[in-house]
This record gives sequence, structure tokens and C-alpha cells, in this order.
Amino acid sequence: MNLEPDASLRRRRVSPVALLMVAGLAFAIALSPTLAANISINTGQGTEFGQGLATTTTCDSNLVISATSRFDGVRQVLDTIEIGDISTLTHDNDLSLQIYDSTSATGLLEEPAVIRVGADGASFTKTSSDDNTTLEVVRIDTSTLGKGTKAEKGASAIRLKSITSDGSSSIPANSVFKFTLQSNGEGGCTPIYSVGDVGPAGGTIGIVPTTPGNTTGLYFEFAQKSPTEHVWCPQSSRGAEAVVGTSTAIGAGAANTVKIVADCASGGAVYADQYTFGGYSDWFLPSALELYAIRSIAPTGRYLSSSERSRLEAYIQFLPTSNPALWDFWGKYWTTSHVLPMRSFTN
Repeated sequence: MNLEPDASLRRRRVSPVALLMVAGLAFAIALSPTLAANISINTGQGTEFGQGLATTTTCDSNLVISATSRFDGVRQVLDTIEIGDISTLTHDNDLSLQIYDSTSATGLLEEPAVIRVGADGASFTKTSSDDNTTLEVVRIDTSTLGKGTKAEKGASAIRLKSITSDGSSSIPANSVFKFTLQSNGEGGCTPIYSVGDVGPAGGTIGIVPTTPGNTTGLYFEFAQKSPTEHVWCPQSSRGAEAVVGTSTAIGAGAANTVKIVADCASGGAVYADQYTFGGYSDWFLPSALELYAIRSIAPTGRYLSSSERSRLEAYIQFLPTSNPALWDFWGKYWTTSHVLPMRSFTN
């Protein structure tokens, strides 16, 4: 394979093999200056560079790896290694990369280069100190749909540069036989959602852990608007003229619904409590601030909240709205509004 100075090595897609931690079972990249160099992938079988070498990490089934060499005035040396198409499924993981020649089990780096992927799946910090590389974040992308087999989303890219074997000595390109990439799977490979995404039940993500006022650490998705309007509580039930004991906070909707259902024979909370959608039945009537938090994304309408204002009144929410929170309220049993069922979950 002919490498010109600063020429980028051909990229290749890393296709899924299995849910496993890659430990040496990785991909081999030939950096020798010969044409169409043959390389081995742990099986002893020769594979011509550029044919698409297969491996996976614990959480990401579709990575793109590329490398470059440069001429240092005497010889071609390894210049950069780039890892791309990193999905947000890799959050809270350590990615560990090592370089090997064809004869030794000892890596060419003094220690593997370890990159910690943050909880957002899109922040990267090199935690190793004696690997003699420098980390550069090339691209942050948390929205592009990936091409893997695990519903991957995101295509961030990072690059290792200033690569040396001991802090000063460059690594000859023709010494590099393979790279190994490992991940520890600590994050559980769980998806990270953004507002507007489709949730696990098929609803719309309206509240994420970073939404202002959300201290629960949970995601919230809302389902379809009820086809008819409902009272908060029928006049014949205790809850119509008594304080049930609800809260307006984000995270209170589920507990509010339990309290209302105990004191109301029908109404919006009962509708939400009995609602099933997408194979899930853990829906509830949102609290006033849960409804307000989705004001920019929810369908137009007038909605019941599960939050009382007084013995006879409960908060409702007109959407969309430019009014402040807790602005709208109506009578518990003599007015009606639609219901927008909501559920919360952790990733």
C-alpha cells in the first residue's frame, strides 16, 4: 500500500460481530509502504487492506477507523488515528486503543490510550497519561442516525495525534501491524434521548434529565391527545371538593395520579391511569410543570394537569402558550379539558 506524506489511509466500516468486549479481536491496519499489503486479523488469514475488516465494541456496532502517516524527513511515521461514527450508546464507557507490530504481544504505546466517553455520549477525555498521544475532538454529533444494528444515534469523531512510543520517538509506519480497540461497556449501552425523539413506548420525548426544573434524572415521553375532554374529577367523588394533596413539580405526575384515582371514580387521571400505548401501561396525568415543560413541542390544545390549585380548582394548560407557569386553572368538576398521557423512565 503506497502512503504519500500526510495521505489518509483508506477508511473502512466496522461491521457488527456480536455483543462482546473487544480485547485484541480487533482490526489490523497495514501501514507499510508496500502496495496492497496483506494483513492478518487474529486468525492467521491474510486480508488485503481496505476490504472492510470486522469487529465491534460492547456498545457500538459501527465504527469508522482511519489513520494517516507523515514523512519526518527520513521515513514514513504514524501520524494520526481517528475513530469516527461514535454513537451516544457509548456513554460512560472507556475506549482503549493500542498499537502492535507483527511479532510482539507488547504494544507500541507505553500504555493503551484510554478515552473516557461522558454521560452525554458526546464528551471525550483522555484519562491515560503514559500513552504518549494527544486527543483531539474532531466532531460532536448526537443526532445523526447510525448505521449499526443497535439503533445507534450520533456520529462523533475523535483523533489521536502526536503519537510516539516513548514521548519522543515516532513510530515507523512499516512497524504498525494492527490496532486494538476495546470498550468496557460500563454505560450499559442505553440510548440517550433528545427532546422530540421517539421514546421507548412510541411517544414523544418532551422532558430530558437536563430540562430546567427536572431534578429526577428521568426522561418523560407523552402519548396521543385524548379524543374527548374529561373533567378533573366528577362531582359525585370526594376529590371534586376536597384537597387530594398533589404537587405541581416535574416528577410529581405519577404520584399525583395515584392520589386522584383513589378519590375520583372517573376523570382525566383515571383515563391516563388506564391508558395503554406502545405496549406500556404506566402512563399518568402530567403535573402542571410537566405540562408546562413540553409547551413548545406538545400538540395544540387545552390539557388537564394532575395538580390542584385549591379545594375546588386544578391547573390546566393551554398549549402553545407564552404565559408563565401556573397561569391557567379551572374548576375540578364543572369544566373539561383534554388529557395528554405521560410516562417517565430511565435510560
